[in-house]
Amino acid sequence: MICNILRLLISAVIAIHLAGCEKNTSVLDYHAAKQEVQLLNNLLVQTLPIEQNPTFPFSESYLHKRHEIYQHIDESALTKLQRDELDYLKIQQRYPARYFPWPAHVNVLDNALNQSVNDKALASWISGVVKRLEAAKESNLYLSRIELDKLKGYLSNQPVGNVLMEYLRDYKPRSGIGLYQLPNGKEWYQSKLNFYYGEPVAPNVLLNQVQYALSQDNAKPAVVDSFDIRGPLALKILTQHCEPVEGLSWLDGYVNVPATVAQCQLKLAPQRQRMLLTLMEIDIGIHYQGWSYKQAMVTLQTRLELTDEQASNFVENVALHPASVLVFLSIL
Repeated sequence: MICNILRLLISAVIAIHLAGCEKNTSVLDYHAAKQEVQLLNNLLVQTLPIEQNPTFPFSESYLHKRHEIYQHIDESALTKLQRDELDYLKIQQRYPARYFPWPAHVNVLDNALNQSVNDKALASWISGVVKRLEAAKESNLYLSRIELDKLKGYLSNQPVGNVLMEYLRDYKPRSGIGLYQLPNGKEWYQSKLNFYYGEPVAPNVLLNQVQYALSQDNAKPAVVDSFDIRGPLALKILTQHCEPVEGLSWLDGYVNVPATVAQCQLKLAPQRQRMLLTLMEIDIGIHYQGWSYKQAMVTLQTRLELTDEQASNFVENVALHPASVLVFLSIL
């Protein structure tokens, strides 16, 4: 009798264990994974119906859920460009974005208030942002001046953000505006460059290529376009000319940027090509060679006819969206 009971108990334990394993090893196809990622990032880019308790960016829960999604994607069913994108996103988890839980080009506070997020949960996340930024200092990780100014702008006249605003008033940003100044920043930039350019090439090699192309024409075209700089400029230009290929990265609006370029017969006017080459030049300069804000501004206004406001907007966009503009280099 006792033996039978023990056998039943053991069988039940094994069944529960196997059921748990089946659940943990379930796979997601690409479309299902995209929906999971979109739901996770609803406070960064709202693309799905509002949830009652959305996940706050770069919280411990967020990081765990994102990792689980990536791990459970059925890679056997992906195209090469989809696998390249997934590999890139997995690599990005190694770098210190988690220490900057409020991406500076997104007004997370405004998004949360518009979605009627619970005040207590929002206040808790904001306190967590302060703790994460303070902890980052121990690893010599600091916001840039551009990032700091953007966050202060979002918090202005928003009482719920008072704790963070008080903290940022005395915050000393790093002196530069590029990734190069962060620990492993050059490696971080290289990983982004590998994805957007499509192959691993040293930044200085690409800079030489860009500067050679610029030297072939001394024209100084006027930039008359009005760009929305809240997202990557490369994405704005690309979606004007090409049918977007779906992707998994919220940073690129869920567009696989290299895949979109690969399937699009993109033809750009010479003036647009020179603008993009100039932006590539300052991108590598800012993020790899340590160019200052002023140096980037001077380079832009030497090569293009721009107002100070336009030049400032371009520098800010390049600073906040490293390497993405290099996606065009292979087709220019």
